[in-house]
Amino acid sequence: MLNKIKTELTELFFLSRDALHIHLGIAIYLVAMLIFRRGPASMVPWLVLLAFELVNEVLDVFHGNHIELDISGALRDIGNTMLWPTVALIVARVIARRQRSAATAQA
Repeated sequence: MLNKIKTELTELFFLSRDALHIHLGIAIYLVAMLIFRRGPASMVPWLVLLAFELVNEVLDVFHGNHIELDISGALRDIGNTMLWPTVALIVARVIARRQRSAATAQA
């Protein structure tokens, strides 16, 4: 069922599966920030996205009536999904650290 939904979404939005991972990853990350009222420097939205992605990959392994393990495909999916949220997390944390350092230096 999940694969059918993914196929329909890729056809509806004219996206590859890789691009779908990127777009849905960013969307889930943003929604998690809104729901938990946390900014991009918080690990909470990032961990929510990671949990969603890992569950998705487990479901991919067990789709249909057989187990199909594709490690390279799973790693590619995780990388595509987590790349930009990880960049946002790192940049936000670096900026926050610099702002704290500047505030401490001025005090």
